[in-house]
Amino acid sequence: MAFEGQAVNVMLKEKMNGIACAGVHIFALAAGGLIMKERRVLLFTSDIGLESLVKQALLGTDTIFLVARTVSEALQIACQRGGELDLAIMTFDEDCHGMTLLSAIHGCYEQLPTLVVVEKDSGHASALAYANGACVCLSKPVSLVELTNAIAALQPTVRELALA
Repeated sequence: MAFEGQAVNVMLKEKMNGIACAGVHIFALAAGGLIMKERRVLLFTSDIGLESLVKQALLGTDTIFLVARTVSEALQIACQRGGELDLAIMTFDEDCHGMTLLSAIHGCYEQLPTLVVVEKDSGHASALAYANGACVCLSKPVSLVELTNAIAALQPTVRELALA
């Protein structure tokens, strides 16, 4: 008789473990839905190497890249799809067009996290980028780890997504 009771307890325990596991999977799926929200990234660059690096940094995420090669293309994307953007990543050379673009996008979408990569930084380019709305400014050459960490720092946490 004690053996039958033990068998029932084992069966009940297995059933409860199955229910608990199912609950964990449902919770994980729900949490995953928050974490893995499809995001749209404006990538303004003519640097194919940096474009590849950005795509590596976001590999495995549900990211749609809206790539712009010119200021005109970037402005068009910002005007048409700015409200859908979750992140903007821009590379700037020595000219002032990039800073004007950054300022224009920041003026329309102040909450859009923006990462700027500058060609050569004497401190002046970074200061201009921050003054025009950049959240993070990196100087080339940029490593994959450095870029991945900078992007991660700009993304909302699970708690912020749940509150949104």
